Amino acid sequence: MKKLKVLLTTVLIVLLVVNFLFSADPAKAKQYLNYGNKYLQAKQYDNAIKYYAYSIKMQPTSEAYYYTALAYYYKGDKDQALRNAQYALKLNPSNSNAKKLVDSLAGAARTAGAAGQDQYLLAGHKYLKAKQFDMAIKYYQASINTNPTYQAYQYLGTAYYYKGDMANAKAAYEQSLQLNPNNPQVRSILSRIDSSGGAAGGEARISQQMGVHPLLLALLFAGAIGVLFIF
Repeated sequence: MKKLKVLLTTVLIVLLVVNFLFSADPAKAKQYLNYGNKYLQAKQYDNAIKYYAYSIKMQPTSEAYYYTALAYYYKGDKDQALRNAQYALKLNPSNSNAKKLVDSLAGAARTAGAAGQDQYLLAGHKYLKAKQFDMAIKYYQASINTNPTYQAYQYLGTAYYYKGDMANAKAAYEQSLQLNPNNPQVRSILSRIDSSGGAAGGEARISQQMGVHPLLLALLFAGAIGVLFIF
């Protein structure tokens, strides 16, 4: 039985080696790459991607992955473009074209994430202004899930505070402070929560201490509570 296992393992290794030797064909890979480039120039992106895949199967090169990324980019599939460009760069860190594409696509992804985060923040501010605290909390949490910033945690704490949930308000403010230790407003709020126990009389003082998101316009919250938001 032991000899049979050794024999089967040896046969498998031989088959894998043979398969690799016959599949690896640099000349054929280059030919497929050239075909792909012709289709890319003709804006026939699906055909280009198909021939790039043939090229990669023959010989996986940084160049083939880069042009695959380029075809996906022009086709409008930014996710696949980024994946292939990153792999091209992994195979050849000196591939400057792949690096430029990765930087461009990664930067666009970060910008899109930040834009989505701002939209969640703005929605949260609207609900907070309308005293719909549960909805405000929902959108602030969505902003945090997109990009956990100290501002999002700070406003989440405010929503919990006005809802009367002092424990979660404190937790959110503390998280905000971890991300931005140099925020005197949040330190002051936490100090007042600890000293007043969240008493109603502390609301106006805490409102006055609230920081304002740099993108926000001034808007009075309600009654004597002076909090700045935009919507």
